[in-house]
Amino acid sequence: MNLDTIWQLHRRFIIASAVGLIVFMIGLAIIGSTVGKDLTRYQGLVGKHKRALNSPAYSNAQVNELRGRLTAMETQTVKLANASLPALRPEFVPSPGQSATQHYIELTGQMRSELIGWALRQNVDVDDSLGLPAQSPTQPQMIARILRGLDVVDRVVRMAVQTGADSITDIQIASRIPKKRRNLAGSRLDMTPVTLEVVFAEQSPKNFMNAIMDSADGLGPLGLVRMELLPTNQRKKLRRVVLEFAAGELPTASAEEDVL
Repeated sequence: MNLDTIWQLHRRFIIASAVGLIVFMIGLAIIGSTVGKDLTRYQGLVGKHKRALNSPAYSNAQVNELRGRLTAMETQTVKLANASLPALRPEFVPSPGQSATQHYIELTGQMRSELIGWALRQNVDVDDSLGLPAQSPTQPQMIARILRGLDVVDRVVRMAVQTGADSITDIQIASRIPKKRRNLAGSRLDMTPVTLEVVFAEQSPKNFMNAIMDSADGLGPLGLVRMELLPTNQRKKLRRVVLEFAAGELPTASAEEDVL
């Protein structure tokens, strides 16, 4: 069988195959001119970013400068905290080997007896709750927070009694941080809000207010947030001083790691 015979018998198949081959080659050329270019471009971008990742973003000098600035900021933070946050006295911290719950029960019971009794002997009524929750907390973090607030209450009550107050009322130590404050961006301070009212009958509240602002007990800052002198109650001849404090401390390194 010669080529002419093959052509006559299989002409349609040969023509269809040739057309299909031509279409395939045209399609391959189109794909190569579009997708191929994009592939080459993206491969170049990947290589570029790999080289960028392998190169240091900052020089050693820049890193050292940033570390120096961070150290300076940390030092300034500690300085500001010491100037504004109340320092916790040793007696408000559990002794080595003592559980937080045991320490809380013993200390609060002692303070209710001694502090309120001492104030009564000076003819000054004190809110007998001292702002403590009705049920004793059991979590160490909660106990520490309340005792920080109680430390402030003790100091303020003593200054109020010594400056002629008639009574100390509505003492509140917030055992839980409001969700709104807890979610403040960038804030890691575990603060305990403390509020109370100091009532004066015949004595002017001026000396008390000065003592609070100056931390006259010599124990450092009280964390004063707000102090408001209300108008005189003309019928009872009383002046009320409303106070708000914030007790707290800077987070420790372990606490910061837990947050992160």
